[in-house]
Amino acid sequence: MKNLLFALLIFITTNTFSQNKSTTEKPFIEVSGQADTLVLPNKIWINVILMEKDSKGKKSVEELEKDMIQKLQSIGINTEKDLSLNYMSSNFRNYLLKQTDIFKSKSYSILVSDANTTAKVFIRLEEIGISNVQISKLENTEEKKIKLLINAKAILNAKQIAESFAKPLNQKIGNAIQISNFEIMSNQLAGMVSGIAIRGISSKESVAENYEPTMEFEKIKISSSVQSKFLLE
Repeated sequence: MKNLLFALLIFITTNTFSQNKSTTEKPFIEVSGQADTLVLPNKIWINVILMEKDSKGKKSVEELEKDMIQKLQSIGINTEKDLSLNYMSSNFRNYLLKQTDIFKSKSYSILVSDANTTAKVFIRLEEIGISNVQISKLENTEEKKIKLLINAKAILNAKQIAESFAKPLNQKIGNAIQISNFEIMSNQLAGMVSGIAIRGISSKESVAENYEPTMEFEKIKISSSVQSKFLLE
């Protein structure tokens, strides 16, 4: 019985080794493939900081906050849903130590979905003396779905390249035996914004309430790169 089990174990080990060896000894071709696309951001986070010292004490943070909310609502922003408080602070400690004036500050995040609304936020807040405004982050809500489509295009690109090498040799491309995917950093880094322009107005010009500004974002590049091995037949 022991001899039978030992012989069976040798047979299984030898058979597995021969299968692995036959697979690795088959001719293959290794190629890389790429694909990419450009998409516009549809989630834009705008950071706003309200500081009493910016108004030289003429307006409190609460008054600035009220004015800001009114302006945002006037351009169609749902302040209950898309306006959030990041933090609030004061220099009360410095007042106790140095007897300086007490100034409070608050930081808010505004979420909008397009470039023109972003431009309106900048312009309308500037009208009421709020200028500490910047875009903190851009995203596209469909980025994950688009990434899957781009991955598929990248592997098809790799297969087409492999076929272009095999065809002149009267050979065909078989199954893929290995696929590696490499992440490519897009030209839109998280938390950083590039390629933004507001056109048709200068910061010193007065703006009519119904003025429609033009703002453009640089598109976000979504890329995929794959390395693949295909059997040659």
